[in-house]
Order: sequence, then C-alpha cells, then structure tokens
Amino acid sequence: MKTISLKKVSAVAVASLGFGLLSVVPASAANSTPTVGTASQYAAVGASATSTVGVTIVTTSSTTIDSGSTVTITSKPTGSTVTLADRDGGFSTATTAAFATTGATSGVAAAVATSDGAVTGTATSAGASVLGTITLIPDVAGTYVITVLSHSSTTATATIYAAGLAYALGDGTAVTPATTGNGIAGPANTVTVNATTNASNTRALVTVSGAGATIISNAGTALVAGATSTIVASGGTSVAIIINTPTAGTVTVSQFYESGNGTGIYAATASKTATITVGAAALNGTISVANSTSIRDTTIASDNAAHGASSDESNALVATASTTLEAAVIKVVLKDTLTNVMPDATSISATITGPGLLAIGTTQQTAAVGRAVSSSTLASGTGTAFISVYPDGTPGVATITISSKTTVVATETITFYGDAAKYTATVNIVAGATGTASTDAVTVCAVDSASIVVPSSTIYAFSGDTTVATVETSGSTRTAVDTAGGTVYSDNVMATGIGCYSFDVTALSQTTKTSVALTFGNASTIAASTVTTTATVLVGSVAATTITVGADKTSYTPGQAVVLTLSFKDSVGRPVAYGAGTGTLAAALTSSSALGTSALFGTANISKLGTTTQTVYAPLSAGLVTVAGTTGADSTYTATAGRGLAITTSFTVVDANQASILTQIDALNAKIVALNALIAKIMKKLGVK
Repeated sequence: MKTISLKKVSAVAVASLGFGLLSVVPASAANSTPTVGTASQYAAVGASATSTVGVTIVTTSSTTIDSGSTVTITSKPTGSTVTLADRDGGFSTATTAAFATTGATSGVAAAVATSDGAVTGTATSAGASVLGTITLIPDVAGTYVITVLSHSSTTATATIYAAGLAYALGDGTAVTPATTGNGIAGPANTVTVNATTNASNTRALVTVSGAGATIISNAGTALVAGATSTIVASGGTSVAIIINTPTAGTVTVSQFYESGNGTGIYAATASKTATITVGAAALNGTISVANSTSIRDTTIASDNAAHGASSDESNALVATASTTLEAAVIKVVLKDTLTNVMPDATSISATITGPGLLAIGTTQQTAAVGRAVSSSTLASGTGTAFISVYPDGTPGVATITISSKTTVVATETITFYGDAAKYTATVNIVAGATGTASTDAVTVCAVDSASIVVPSSTIYAFSGDTTVATVETSGSTRTAVDTAGGTVYSDNVMATGIGCYSFDVTALSQTTKTSVALTFGNASTIAASTVTTTATVLVGSVAATTITVGADKTSYTPGQAVVLTLSFKDSVGRPVAYGAGTGTLAAALTSSSALGTSALFGTANISKLGTTTQTVYAPLSAGLVTVAGTTGADSTYTATAGRGLAITTSFTVVDANQASILTQIDALNAKIVALNALIAKIMKKLGVK
C-alpha cells in the first residue's frame, strides 16, 4: 500500500483579545459611528474575553452626538448559563458608570451613559474614542455571538469561540481551529489538538483511542512510544498535543478535568470530546479540481493591469505578436477537497499548444517566458497563481493546460485571429421598397487566413445601384453574439455571430427593380479593398398581389414527406418584403385527404424571402390529393387585387406496390423492345422478310 506523508497541522486557540473595530451605522446622527471589537476570536472556557466599545466622530465641528446602542449576547452554546448579570455585554447598573468614562478621550466631552448603553455628549473634534469595555466569560465550550444594536436598528457582531478541545483539520496546512464537529485526517499523518484548561480547572487529562492513534508530543515535548494520555497543566493556557493517525478509522480525543485542583483524580465524564475521522486518502491539502477555479481575463488595458474579471471573458484575441503586453491573464485559485486554499508551497504549471507564449507567478507577469512554465509557490494565504498569455503573431487556437503536480486543474482555450482574409455574405430578408431601412438585410462574416473568425474588424459596403437601394456604409464585426429579434423588415435583428456584421439596406419606394447588387470590402473604396465579396438583395413591396400554393413534387409514396410552399409576390412580380403576413389567408388551407397535421398554414404567414413552407405527410392510400383555400383581406399584407382569391395545388399519391409493379413492367417493356430490335437486325442480315 502506498504511504503518503503529509504536513502536520497546528491549530491555535487564542485566549487574549485585542479587538479591532467593526463599524455600526450611527444611531440618530450622521456625525458619529458606534464601534465594537474584532469580529471573531478564540478564548478558553472560564477565561475573560473583553472588548472595547467606542464611537468614531466624523465631524470636526462641535456638535451633539448620540451613539446609542444596546449590547446583548444573542447566541450561546447549549448548557451555557451566562446572562446579562454575568457581564456578557449588557450594561447593568454596576457597569454603566465605568462604561461611560473608561478610555474616553478629549474628542468626546461630558460623555454620559444611559441605562441602555447609549452615550451622549458633545464632540469637540473628529476621531475615534473608546468609551468602555464589555466582558464575556465563557462557561461552556462552543460559540458565543455578541450583537451591538444601534438606535437606527443597525447591527454588528463579535463571535467568541470557546474551546475545551480545539483541533485543526489534519492533513494539510493549518486552518482555523474547529470547536465542534469532526476533524478529518489522512493515514500516516499527525493531527494537532489544543487542550485548554481554566482558572477553576488548572489540570486536565487528555486521552486518545481508536485507529491505532497515540499521543506523540505534549506542548512540544516528545512522549514515549505508545503513550495514550497526557496531563495538561497551567489553568487558562492552551497546550498543543500532537496525535499520530497511522491508519484509516475513527480517533476519539477526550478531555477530563480534575475533580478538584491538586487531587490528581479526574472526572469520569469527559468535559469535551473531539472525533477525528482518518480517511483512506488525505482530504485537506489534497487538490480538488471541482473546488479550484480559473478565470480568463482578456480586458487588458496595459501591461500587468489588475485582474478584474469575475467570470470568463471573450476568448477571441488579436494575434499581433507581443512579449511584453499580455493578451489574457488567467487567475487560478487552487483549493483542496475541503474547500481550503492550498498551501503556499504548492507547485503549479501551465503548457500551451497552438500559438502563444506564457508566464506564471504569484502576481501578474510582465514578460513572456515560454511555452511551458511553472511555479513552486502560490500567493501567500490565497492559493492563487496568475498565468499570463502572450500572442506570438500566429493565428490559431491555443489550449492552455493548467496542472498542479500530476493533476490537471483547468483547461483554457484562446483563439488568436489575424487580419480578415475572406468575407462571406448571406442575404437574410427581402428589403422593403418603402424608403425605410430594412435592418440586418444581409450578414457578412470575416475570417483570417486560418479560417478563424475576426471580431472588431471594419467591413465597408457599397451599393451597385443607389437608384434602387442604399446600404449602411460600414460596420465592425461582433465580439459577442447578437440574438435574433423583430417581426418585420424595419425592425429585423439577425442572430449575428462573432466576426460577423449585419447591414441595413434601404430600398427606394419608387423603384420597380427586383434586386440590388452589393459589394463588401476591407477599405473605404472598392478599388482600395484587397478583400471583397458580393451579395444580391431582393427588393419588393410589403403587400402581396399574387399568393400561390405548391408542392415540391408531383407524386409521392404513401406517408412520404410533402413540402408545401406559399409564395407571395407584389404587383410587379417581386417577392414581398419581410413581414408578419397577417391576414394573407382567409383561413387555414384544406386538403381532400388528411396530411398528418392539424392545420395547413394559417391566416398569418411570416415570410423573410417571399415564401413560407410547411412539411406535411402524404396519405397512406393512393390517389389524387388537392390542397385549396382563399387569400385573405388584410390591407397591409394583401393588395386589393389579391384579396379573396381561390388558390389550389394537387399531387398524386402512388401505392408503393403498384409503383413497384409498374416499374417492373416498364423494365420488361424495355427488354421486349430491345429484343424486337435485335430480331429485326438478324432477319435483315439473313434477308428474311
């Protein structure tokens, strides 16, 4: 079995309190802000945990302040009997006076404490003032939460973790000591447990059992091999006890206080128990791909610009070579199976296939290094590394593989593009001959010499006949996908991909021409353009004068797909402009036989290129099928001459067996004809008449 040796962990239980400041919104005046001590700390059961309460004056003029607040204990562990009378943060009569005066500075003159802990007075200068001290003496191991409530109902909290036994997760770098729940370790490892006594119980016995565990060190002093218990002395201190975890299983750590100080007799019931689960594999300090992250930032304004992306940005980047200005920065945060950041001394590497160069470090780099880079350390305490990506002048797709030791943590793909080398144009709609712009009538896409789409590239457009239609003069290819929208030619939005741009075309209202030829180039004139393409955009009226229906074939086998097409043309025979087609039919078309669909078209028929199609299915029985209906009467989409007219089409369904026999008969007839011809030829040679 493979043995993994991992770092031992030491959890630190903090009994002394040096509170910083948490801000609470001022109670009733904007010129002062009440403050309370640090957000969290560790203390021993029975030892005092103290915190300052103060006020920050934010005005420089003399003014009356009201920093009123109520301090209470809002959460405590089961079994705790700490109350307001025990100085747990409430301002009782016995402590009010001290609170009003302790630590007051010249910034607050004539400070007076009210019964609920409010402090009023006159501010003579701006600055912070400590007004008093609150004290909590934990009586049970666990978590205590002190809440400061201002008169404006704004709160701040300070959390105290009181530990009888505290332990760190056991198979990696030290983490915040836990006071409840299970510790976790890997095999062939050590776990550090902090045992804490108090003033009432100056000595405690600590024992371990299960999974072959023994205590190997007490407060830095090595114990004899096989030791299973140790004595913790000195009330109120925290003693680090190192326990080995040789095999997978469950280790129980128990702490027993003396029945009386100096008696040497220990209680039969443990005051605190911690359970350490020793897994078959290490969790803490074992890298987790699922918990680790990589974020691609491609908005780089200048070399070594701050990484500000919170999610992956565009992976399309210009291929222009640079070894000093990165095109992208990938921020990698490595975490373990327990979501802790990996230790600082964790290796990380990156390789790139395809074009590009890399650099790596605990901060963003300023120069390319090569195609394979590595670092033996992460940014202090954050598990973070930065991988800078530089273009080398070659277009193509680059794949960056990021690994820690043998584990692939993430893969990022970046596409480097060059100058546009080819355009393709797609006509989307029939432009309305109304003098109003038909939006996104034609889409042009640009690719480079490697057939990679080119975003942020200017394409110019030219009309072949401005008496028919004009076209949007230029546009920049998209850096992100546009979604489709609009229902008529004047508000049409095409789904435009990266590297493409959709041009508006405005057809003149008086034109009777059927189309306009457009040219697209990479310069402001056709003559100067080295990359060009063309497209022919159809032009037509909005209202249909002629509406017809037809099928894609004249005969079908039973059940075969049939494509029916409605065609709409204007008064001069041109396909009509893109529109909703409201009222183009009086009702759904009817069929002489069922065609496998509930309705044939409907009264509204959207057409982008002058037609609307529907797929139906031929009947299972042979025979003639007729589809018929009547044109509608809508004044926008149907011209007067085209309203209320009958339309029809028909096709034949041929039985499959019948078709097979007919085919065989045709083949036999062909053979008979060939045979007759051969006989006639022989008779001629023989002179037989």
